[in-house]
Amino acid sequence: MGRPASADPVAPVLPLSAGLPAAVPSPADPTTHPAHHSHRPVALPAGLALAGGELVATAWVRPLNGDDEEWLAAQPPTRAGAAVVSELLARTVVRLGPWAPPPPERLLDLPIADRDLLLLAVRTSTYGHRFDVVLSCAACERPMDVSFAAGDIPVQSCRTPDAPLPTALPDGRGGVLEVALRPPNGRDQEAVAAAAAAGDPTPPVELLLQRCLVGVGGGPGGADGWERLPVPARGALAAAVDDASAKVELAMDLSCPECGVDFEADLDLAGYVLDEFLAPAGTVLYELHLLATAYHWSEHTIMSMPSPRRRALAGLVAQDLRAKGHG
Repeated sequence: MGRPASADPVAPVLPLSAGLPAAVPSPADPTTHPAHHSHRPVALPAGLALAGGELVATAWVRPLNGDDEEWLAAQPPTRAGAAVVSELLARTVVRLGPWAPPPPERLLDLPIADRDLLLLAVRTSTYGHRFDVVLSCAACERPMDVSFAAGDIPVQSCRTPDAPLPTALPDGRGGVLEVALRPPNGRDQEAVAAAAAAGDPTPPVELLLQRCLVGVGGGPGGADGWERLPVPARGALAAAVDDASAKVELAMDLSCPECGVDFEADLDLAGYVLDEFLAPAGTVLYELHLLATAYHWSEHTIMSMPSPRRRALAGLVAQDLRAKGHG
């Protein structure tokens, strides 16, 4: 991930000031508590362009619940992260513009930055706005603790065009070559990951650019169009696609506390969030047992609760048991 260009506007659009719901027990039925229905609006930095020029620019997400955590824990480690993100968004995005819930294919059509921001919104709805990560020094490779807030993550908006963008690329002979391109989306992410898993030797970035290349010189784009591009045009195409894309990226200037070397680190936000979601999966059954025993709620009721609320209530029950000498 690269640092957003300083000439472009950078505007955080996550509702970062919104706090998580308070964990107050509701012995009768926790699903009646407002925290159970905590849907959060997210302004999309790119948006989904529809026929007729309409742009869908807002979505709503909910926090993870126990069913989501069990599903995440069951995913094979060999499954591509892009596919996991697609299905997780299909579970947690409760509304996308006029669709409630949105069809999965619409979530695949979303530009990459929109998908990344929605994943971050699910994370902040579930765990809050503070991030604590462990990175390795670029020089001595020793681990170092790094903390930041969701508001520190720059979001660069770039609205999705409703038609391929005409662009002039250098042809290597002093002239220009007219091409048409579009920003990459979730379908592209999944297709590139699937190709890599199938052993395709083509570099993933090249495959992504081929899919974003809609036309070359009035002819088709894709892999055939890519082959017709001179080398200077290929490099310029990567820059043009980047310029046409919204971005949710975090590049941090860090200083190693051990060796003192200053370096820049780009954090894979989507990968980090997925790893973080998997971490507490082993505690779900224990929390289910505690709450079912204490409140006699059904499994469905407990597993459909937002994870922060379930975890907080289970913590209160465990605290009571320890106070009574049962923990």
